[in-house]
This record gives sequence, C-alpha cells and structure tokens, in this order.
Amino acid sequence: MPQMIDALYAAGHKPFDLAVERLIALLRVLLTLFCLVDFATAQLPQFYERSAFESILVAYIVFGSIVAWLPIIGKLRTGWQLPVHLIDAGVISYLMYFLQNLSSTFFILYVFVLMSATFRWNWRGAFWTTALVFALQVILFSTNHLVAQFIIQCAFLFIVGGIFAFFGAGRERSANRLNQIAAWPSIRGQTYIDSENHWLDASLVHIANVLQVPRVLIVWEIAQEPYVVMTLFTDGVSIQDRAPAECLDSLVLADLEVATFASEALKSKECITSTGTKYFGTQIIDKTIQTNFKISSVCSAAFSGDNCKGRLFLLDRLGWGQDDLALAEVAASRLRIEIEHYALSIRLEETAASRERIRLSRDLHDGSLQSLAAAALQLKMISAHADETIQDEIDGVRRLILGEQRRIRAFVDDRQSSAQQQSINLHNAIQRRIQKMEDHWGCRIAVQSITPKDSTVTNEVINQIELLVAESVSNAVQHGNASHINITIEKTSGHVQLRIADNGLGLPGTLGTYSQAELAAQGIGPQSIVKRVTELRGTLSLSSSRNGVEIRVKFPVEGQVRNISDREHAFG
Repeated sequence: MPQMIDALYAAGHKPFDLAVERLIALLRVLLTLFCLVDFATAQLPQFYERSAFESILVAYIVFGSIVAWLPIIGKLRTGWQLPVHLIDAGVISYLMYFLQNLSSTFFILYVFVLMSATFRWNWRGAFWTTALVFALQVILFSTNHLVAQFIIQCAFLFIVGGIFAFFGAGRERSANRLNQIAAWPSIRGQTYIDSENHWLDASLVHIANVLQVPRVLIVWEIAQEPYVVMTLFTDGVSIQDRAPAECLDSLVLADLEVATFASEALKSKECITSTGTKYFGTQIIDKTIQTNFKISSVCSAAFSGDNCKGRLFLLDRLGWGQDDLALAEVAASRLRIEIEHYALSIRLEETAASRERIRLSRDLHDGSLQSLAAAALQLKMISAHADETIQDEIDGVRRLILGEQRRIRAFVDDRQSSAQQQSINLHNAIQRRIQKMEDHWGCRIAVQSITPKDSTVTNEVINQIELLVAESVSNAVQHGNASHINITIEKTSGHVQLRIADNGLGLPGTLGTYSQAELAAQGIGPQSIVKRVTELRGTLSLSSSRNGVEIRVKFPVEGQVRNISDREHAFG
C-alpha cells in the first residue's frame, strides 16, 4: 500500500509537459461542449432531469476552462494533474452510466480520459484509469441493474484501455531506450596501445543492453590500413579478428550498402528498411560472414567518417521494428565517433613518435656518433704502438665500434625507412644479425627453428625481433651468467611468435611463470622488453627457474608495428 501511494504521488508530481496539458485541456472543453449540444437536442424520457444534467455539463465546461489556465501559471505546473484526472474519471463515469441510452456520443469520453492518462503516465496511467473507471461503473451498477448496458460499457472500457496501455508501454519503452542510449559511456583519455583491443567493450556492452541483443558484430577499417577488423561481442566478451580489406565492400548487397535494414530470417531474403519492406532474390549479407558468425536474425547500419568506415550488426533478436532501425543508426554513428577517436589517437601517437625519432637522431648525430668516432680514432692510435696480440684485440673492439657507428648513422640518415616495408627472408636476416650478437657478447646463440622456412617479413619486423633478442641476450649474459641461448621463431597468420631460452641462473629471487601484466605490476623481469611488447600490442610471458629464463613473445606484424621512441635499447 505505501508503494502504491508513493507511485500515485510521483505520478501527480511528474515533470510538467506543456504540450500534453494543452492538448488535454483543449480536448476536455471541446468534448464537453459537443456532449452538451448533443444532450440538449436529444429527446429525453420524462424520468430524466434535463436541468440537472445540463448543470453538470456546464459546470464541467467551466472546470475545464479553469484547468486550461493552470499550465500557464508558473507556480501551478505540477501537483494538480492527478486530482484533475480523478475528477475527469468520476464525471465521465457518471455521465456515461446515466446517459448511455441517449447517444453513443458519450463513449468518446472514455477515450478522452484514457488518452489523457496515457499521455501523462504511459501504460500505468491507462491501466489504473481503466481499473478506477471500472470500479466506479460497478458502484453505479449497484444503483441501477442494467446488465446489458453494463456489459457493453465495460467491454468497450477494457478494449480501449488495453489499446492505450499497449501504446503507453511502447511509448515508455522508446523513451527509456533513448535515455539509455543517450547515457553512452564517455570516451576517456586513454592510451590505446595499453588497452589490448578492448577499448570498444564498454560501448558494445551498452549497445547489447539497450537494444537487448545477445551478440553485436562490428566490421570496420581505418583509412590506409591493409585489413578490416571484425569485433564480435558475445557472452560479455569481445573477440577480434582481421580479414582482407576487400571484404568490407561486399558485406551486404549493393542496394543496401548505405541503408539501415533488419531481417528476422535472412533465409527469406526479405528485410525492412526506413522506406518499407523489400525482397531480394539473393543473399542480403555475404554468405561467408553469415556462415562464420551463424547469422539468422539481424539489424544492421553502416557508418563512415574521415578516417574510418564500417558496419554494425545486431544479432539474434526477433521482432525488429522501425524504432530499432533508428536506434541502430544512432549506435552506428556513435561507434563511428569512437573509432575516429581511436584512429586520430593512433595518428597522434605516431606523430609524437616521429618527432621523438627526429630529436633522438639529432642528439645521436651531435653526441654519440662523435664520441664513437673519437673512441675509434684513439683505439687506432693505441693499436699502432701495441704488440700483435693486443693489437688484434683492440682492432676487434674498434670494428665493433665502427659497426655500431654505421648502424647509428643509418638510423640518423633514415636509410632504413625506404626499405622498411620491403619483404625479406626471415631466416637469412636473423642469422646475419645473430652472428653479430655472438661476437658482441661472447656466448653461443642458436636459432633452433624458423617456421615456415621460407617466411618473409618486413625489415621493420626484423628490427623488432633483433631488439627483443638483443635485450634478452644482454640480460641473460650480464645478470644470469648464461653461455648458451636458444631461439625459436614462428610466423603465423598476421603474427610472429618468439621463444628465447637461456641456460643461466634465472631471475634473482624469482621463480615461476609470469604474465605481461604481472611483470609490469610487480616490476620484475626485463621491463624494457615488457614496455616494447606493450607498444607493439603483443603479449609476453616469462618463466624463471634455476636452469635459466624462458621468454615467449607474440606480436602482430600487419600494420601494427610502430616506430618506438625508446630507441636507446637498439644500441645498448
């Protein structure tokens, strides 16, 4: 009971809607005038007191005129709707019951009182008004046992009340869904490199909840990237995969390429659009996509921006309507904003990295290169006055310095950039660079396997592998006293997997296997490698035992390897 009272109080004090109250006030006065004219011209039986009913109708017109002014008075914009509505229900029930033999005109009063309740309080207003009017009719029936009229009147009441309740429920549902979709998760400032491809999760959860769909699929691409991304959200988890860029152009029929549509059964080859129902003689959605994701019921909307384009698919829900098409367009538009934000953020990160690279190049040219040149010259002078044995050792160190000097100069002069994206044989390139590391650190480095044997990657990927191996070898020799290191490389579709194992003493005081997140959180292990793998958007695991350290790295190789500003590790 207290909850019902609270609900009634809230209904009477809901936010004021000027347009609705004006409409209700106007209809109240017009309908009452119409009923008064109809009553005045009707032939009444002698037992009716015409003057009494005319007085009631005139008083109701005056009441309606007064109520019509209430919305204009600022201090009375809330709190009076419920009492006025109760008066409407009482007067109309009285007139309906006692004047039902005169004219069917008074049936429209039922429609008015139910309509005003629905506009004010949606389905709850229609439901409780129907119950209230029915209770009043039962009370009035006890004074005049007109069974046939009572049954007809109640049937009309329940039918009209049910229609308005259904309308009110749909109206409230649409308003709630619009409010929910308006409360979209904010785009927080974030580093997308650290998000592990889950930066869309909050938005996908929001879409699934608002549109009540079990699965959400987004197929999208960023300008100038050689692939499209397929992000599927299901069971609270997002799964991401890639496909050739060409597949985005054939996701749906050409006639639906820019349209928003929905279909409860794709096998029927029929769908609804904003312009009506359409039938096609062929598949609406690409057969491969439909099969891979087991799509049967779908609502889809396209989006396109300056830096991205794609299509949103809402899956596995029945009963699509025009309001779902509108909400799908809103959701697709918001996803476009988020993906545009992502693309611009990545571009800004690349620009910042490029500027840092230029600054680093200048610093290296003006500092390290000159120091290395001076060191090489001094070693040459010392070598000229040393005996043959020492001279060979000095020449070896001098060659190492000259090699690093050439490498730094190549970086400074940007000689690598022109060939950065050219494909080269992975096995040959790694073997050459591994030989230099052996000479540098004086330990045995064995490449156990490279699969497939004829793998080719860009020079950029080779550089990243070399940097990861170089840092691992440095740590193994300096901190673990390792003398032998085994390397395994495997190239899969879009990724490179790297395994580096040494025979050293392991990490001091650390045993067990650790994930990338655990290494970063606890600050243990090679933090430079952890940061590099994170920037490469890869994954890392490390196992430490008394028999050595094993590092496993996996990172993408298609358009994901970026210039890394932390280039000091390349020359350590």
